Amino acid sequence: MPKNYTAYDRSVKSLNDADGYEFSGESEYTREKSDPYLMVDYMIDRGVDYRGCGPKGYFPSDLRIKEDVCEVLTRDPRIDASEISVRVDSGVVMLQGMVDSRQTKRLAEIAIQDLPGVTDVLNQLNFLPPV
Repeated sequence: MPKNYTAYDRSVKSLNDADGYEFSGESEYTREKSDPYLMVDYMIDRGVDYRGCGPKGYFPSDLRIKEDVCEVLTRDPRIDASEISVRVDSGVVMLQGMVDSRQTKRLAEIAIQDLPGVTDVLNQLNFLPPV
């Protein structure tokens, strides 16, 4: 690496550069750090983040969304999902059943609202207040 370049140098090199660059526009960073995870960090540091942007026209099926919702509710240690039923229609998730508290009702909604394909959450969970 030339001494006057930093690890994040974005200068453009020519195809015939003696430093071994493969194509014009490749940076010092990509030659020195070929690890894809480091490249993701590099891009995110500069405001580039395409997570959640799938191919044009792609939407997860309702069955896939339901599986994701059920998995998230099952894995969350704060939620007892044994009395919760899940229905999905065109990306709208409906939660029905009983939970132990108002906090659990809200936690269930928060846990699934940002899953891919979920357009809305209809939270119809009921809870029994302590007697």
